[in-house]
Amino acid sequence: MTVKKTNTLLGAACALMWATGAHAQHSVRLLTEVERIENPSLLSVSPGSVNLLRAAADYAYELQGDRTRSRFSAGIVLERSSDTLLLASRNYPSLGYTWAYTWPTASLELRANLTEAATRNSRSEDLGLVSIDTRERTTVAGARWNKDLTERTRLTLDAANNRVSYDSALFESYREQEISSRITWEASERTSYYFEPGYSRLSPLGVGPDSRLSRWIVGTRGELAPSWAITAFAGQARASGATASTGGLTGLQLDYTGNRLTSGLEWTRDLQPVGSASGYIRTEMLELRAGYQLTQGARLSASATRSKWGGIGGGTGHISRLTLENELSERWSSRLGIEDRRLKSVAGTSGRGWAIRAGLIYSYSQL
Repeated sequence: MTVKKTNTLLGAACALMWATGAHAQHSVRLLTEVERIENPSLLSVSPGSVNLLRAAADYAYELQGDRTRSRFSAGIVLERSSDTLLLASRNYPSLGYTWAYTWPTASLELRANLTEAATRNSRSEDLGLVSIDTRERTTVAGARWNKDLTERTRLTLDAANNRVSYDSALFESYREQEISSRITWEASERTSYYFEPGYSRLSPLGVGPDSRLSRWIVGTRGELAPSWAITAFAGQARASGATASTGGLTGLQLDYTGNRLTSGLEWTRDLQPVGSASGYIRTEMLELRAGYQLTQGARLSASATRSKWGGIGGGTGHISRLTLENELSERWSSRLGIEDRRLKSVAGTSGRGWAIRAGLIYSYSQL
């Protein structure tokens, strides 16, 4: 492409942004972190510890117009291990794009994402599960439609196609299609209720039959007091296929937000794919978290998670974390944390490990 054509395209794009009143925002986040991990695979007898050097970079570009919004993001995580027999050295890229259009009483959002991560991190963040280390690759394509039915009632339709694959034979790669809808009614400024039916189909990428899940839940969100908020739901789910199961779905989340202290409790019972079996598995998670603002720029946070999951590779996991974050300047901050992980499988084996990490973070955004 010639310079003349490039300038013409850039000029046309700038003219379009000016005409539609759109404005752009760039943001960059850089992380350098050192982590020491004891017993990274949570074996019954620890083989030793490993030092991990992690460098991460994330970039996001967002364009906001009168009715349209688009966001592009890209990132990379580089991990280098001092002992590749205990913990592999890997690179984890990520890409994401979201486009949304808004009408006076409706909106449409299209999204596509590609993410790679270590299972020892992603599974603890997403499911609260303690896991061994392997590569997890997730691709998501989906759409969401919101429509205001009345002044206080809204309808949401959501569809997504997820593909999850692993490098290890200990996990079952799969593809999942999900369709759900939600009707939300705002009873007041502080309280709302919702009803959400859904259907999903899980197809193993290897050998095995498809699994199907039908579910429905009813829930509420509200403020108990100026500093307290609650979310609760209950429902029923039925799974058929590789693992047939029927059971109740329940969840409770209670949050407190004070001047310096924040705390929360979350408890859920669900049926979802966990990667260790080709089907929907019963899961249960309980999480306690708290944070305290020590100074204007320093914050101390702690959390404890207990999770259970069924199936052949089922078990119970515990994760405890303590993190100190300190704002050094407008764009620089530091992070120091310690983490304890424990795992006990249904076969009776157990393991325990810990990690300590220190990192430096740079954040920048510009309109």
